[in-house]
Amino acid sequence: MITIHHQPLVLLTAAQRAALARIAYATEQPSGVVLLCGAAGVGKTLILASVRNSPGGEMALLPLEQLLDSLRVGEPLPGILLVDDAHLAPSADLAEAVERSVGRCLVLAGRGRLLTLAGRDSRIDRRVRLRATLPPFGLSDSARLVVERIPGADGHGPSEEVVRTFHEIAAGIPAALLRLIDLAAVVAAAEPLQTISVNDVEEIHRRLCLQAA
Repeated sequence: MITIHHQPLVLLTAAQRAALARIAYATEQPSGVVLLCGAAGVGKTLILASVRNSPGGEMALLPLEQLLDSLRVGEPLPGILLVDDAHLAPSADLAEAVERSVGRCLVLAGRGRLLTLAGRDSRIDRRVRLRATLPPFGLSDSARLVVERIPGADGHGPSEEVVRTFHEIAAGIPAALLRLIDLAAVVAAAEPLQTISVNDVEEIHRRLCLQAA
């Protein structure tokens, strides 16, 4: 049985904690496939890492290609197998991994395409025991992250308008939000008496867009 301790969950949202709890429960079963889906940056890799780091279960986190190679030659593998970015794999490889991992719990994480691949192939679909989807952050989740990382001179963090601007620009995607917040934190540290404004957040976003171009 996998034991999920409360301390590592402090940084997870309610939706992430729920997905983690469901996956932890599913991995207690001796066999089957678990699908964890969501957009890029919503925390799928974080969930897999939390599962892997939980005591009480032998497991391995492997790229699908490496997992397939190990399964094909009969290498000893633990009872719980975790695969990230499974949506990038060809459907035939996913099906082969599912068929060769019979007797183990296989957790496949990826973007929405993963659900489509699983639904189209009966070899995968019939072995799926759980589908979990991670949504983007809600405004309250974004607000908590902003206040934690940019506490402000009074300790209460930026204004509600600024928090909403962070949330809307990042579209609730945690990875995008963190990049935006980290740059804003540098600005706040350089000008400790200067309150972060909506204009500051929008300017930081423009800089990120230029860097990505």
